[in-house]
Amino acid sequence: MSSWKTAPILGDFLTTNEGLKKFDERILPETSLFMQSADLLYRIEREVIPAMKRGHIVILDRGLQTLIVRGLMIGMSDEQLRSGLLWWRNSIYKELFDKAHTIHITVDSETSLKRLTKRAWKEKQKILKKSTKEKLDGTLLALHFINTLVYAPDGKKMTRSDKKEFIRKTQSQIIDSYTTVFHSEKTKAIEIDGMQKSKDIAENLKRQVLEMII
Repeated sequence: MSSWKTAPILGDFLTTNEGLKKFDERILPETSLFMQSADLLYRIEREVIPAMKRGHIVILDRGLQTLIVRGLMIGMSDEQLRSGLLWWRNSIYKELFDKAHTIHITVDSETSLKRLTKRAWKEKQKILKKSTKEKLDGTLLALHFINTLVYAPDGKKMTRSDKKEFIRKTQSQIIDSYTTVFHSEKTKAIEIDGMQKSKDIAENLKRQVLEMII
């Protein structure tokens, strides 16, 4: 198993950066995206390929699709991402990715937002406990950041209802972007219904992985 943001130095830096409560203290989103790409590439070279040479099956919790969606959400084009930032996918590691299997766990935006809100509440409890040693989730901290906004990008003052709608639209855009990206892939991903209970999703995921390798 190779997990997102776990490369030496890079992983700790990204986690620390996303845990900063004040967004003006963070590095730019584009810089963060470049570092996430480097994190993935490092793990491919240092973890994935060596493990595969030893005959192991390697599972990544996130992949190129996450980088593309996050890039699209900050205004980069699909061409910039695939031919620029991720040029190595279709060159030195083309064979590796062409043979890889991808699983897309689908969920609608409303359910996703409900789950995020529930997790965000738990995350807020960590923040209130100043002595906590647990790592904070940067994605969920973003929800708290939006709730502290006074003005929208167009300069209008935001009400509580405006903030909820802003979060809802953003999450919907993310879900739609993932759907578009996965459907545009040459090798179609295996879809798993994420509306199920977590234990059922886990069982389905396990079954799909076993079918791939047997």
